[in-house]
Amino acid sequence: MKYAVLTVACLAPAPALANIECTIVQQCGGGTCEPFDGGPLLLQEVGDVWQVSLAGQMWEGYSTTSADTAGLVSIVLPPQNGMEGLISVYPSGEVSFTAHAYGDGPVSITGSGNCTADGD
Repeated sequence: MKYAVLTVACLAPAPALANIECTIVQQCGGGTCEPFDGGPLLLQEVGDVWQVSLAGQMWEGYSTTSADTAGLVSIVLPPQNGMEGLISVYPSGEVSFTAHAYGDGPVSITGSGNCTADGD
């Protein structure tokens, strides 16, 4: 019996991994906003982590959402490569992000734009 349950579990469909491409329209920091021209923000769900890439940089993040968030994708980026942050992709396809870093002092940058997922 336990082999039958194991076989059924192995043959059950697994959730599809998400691939999301976002166009960041503007970025804000230091009290000013400007158009963003650093290329697409790419989000790829790979197992238990999200690979996030932007402007030649890559980070790994973790989902902070659960089943009751109705389509919201929220990814926290722990400190790595000189920054940490939070990315939120809303069910409408809009995205917002916040990145924090420390150089000569603390720096906070926000951005917003629109996303499409594989199959959209």
